Amino acid sequence: MPQTNDLLSLYRWATQDPDTQAAVLAAIYRRVRDGREARSLREDFAGNAADSVAWVAAGLDRSAIAVDLDRPTIEHATERAQRLLGPAAERIAFHCADVHSLQPPEVPAVDLLSVLNFSIGYLHSRAALTRYLKHARTALAVDGIVVLNLYGGPAAMSQSTTCHRVVPAREKGQRQALPAFDYLWEQRSFDALSARVDCRIHFEVSDVSAPNGLRRIEDAFRYDWRLWTLPELRECLHEAGFASSQIWRHTATTEGGHTKVFLGAVSQLLDCESWVAYGIGVA
Repeated sequence: MPQTNDLLSLYRWATQDPDTQAAVLAAIYRRVRDGREARSLREDFAGNAADSVAWVAAGLDRSAIAVDLDRPTIEHATERAQRLLGPAAERIAFHCADVHSLQPPEVPAVDLLSVLNFSIGYLHSRAALTRYLKHARTALAVDGIVVLNLYGGPAAMSQSTTCHRVVPAREKGQRQALPAFDYLWEQRSFDALSARVDCRIHFEVSDVSAPNGLRRIEDAFRYDWRLWTLPELRECLHEAGFASSQIWRHTATTEGGHTKVFLGAVSQLLDCESWVAYGIGVA
């Protein structure tokens, strides 16, 4: 069985772009709060805390709190932060805890609270989602915002498997980059009655001892998520006491050889076979 560190390293390169994500979070706050800069980030369901590391790396005046329930994952995140950031890693407070259990004054209130990588899907009922959002609101400083991402559309409800070739870069403190590997995303089933989806991540990595030179890591990560709709999320944000909510998209389209990037609030999302969006709660 692969070690936790190995799987989390594969996951980081397969699914995350933390430098871009940190920049997006900063841009969202700046535009929602009329040009003001966010200094502090709390990353709930943090996993490897890659976004917290990128957040702190992008500014000398920035701090982060990373919260995750799994101790080996938090230990990996702490070690990675120390390797990448050196002394600046002290500006990240790592907590192995249920996200509901930490709030001011035990931890500082923050400008930004993020729940990314679709982790809001772990909350399966409206009551659970509203309870968490109420808690998230108590974790925010004055003028704080919460940013969540979610996905959906008909394509998210159908069985499929997609394969992507991943070529990692060498990170600070590594002698060499991870070898290239294949990342497979499987949508195994969708239950329309509960709106829950069973998804899996598999990896195929180079292994000279394997018959064909490739070793498949089956079910490296498994997800039992509720697919929340955008109206449901906005209703729950309102019920949790947020003053307002917004839906944002971050997309890139190519026309005539030129790529156009859009980041901003939207008032409609028409006829999308699949979509990814940010839900923003404004305290």
